[in-house]
Amino acid sequence: MTNGKGNYMVAAMEDSGTLQALTFLNQAGRVDLRRVLVLRTVSNYDREAPGVPVAESLQEMVSGNYSAYMPALEAAQTVGDKVVLDIVEHWAERESAIPHAP
Repeated sequence: MTNGKGNYMVAAMEDSGTLQALTFLNQAGRVDLRRVLVLRTVSNYDREAPGVPVAESLQEMVSGNYSAYMPALEAAQTVGDKVVLDIVEHWAERESAIPHAP
């Protein structure tokens, strides 16, 4: 997605667990795995910010003070709203055809 220009910044293990559960449900005929969309925002990082000591960074997370919590919620709402509105507005098409990247 970044043409080799992105930087690793977060881990995504909860996505793996969710998708594994959905895979089992797909195999049981309960969900369509082709219709899964993962919208990921970041509220906490797995590395300290530049200039912040590791111990201080970890202490902030222990107290639940995630540096990007509110921006992550805002990003999820902004993007998620557009996705849901598009699905609803074009349901006649989306019901039978799965959207894909151009």
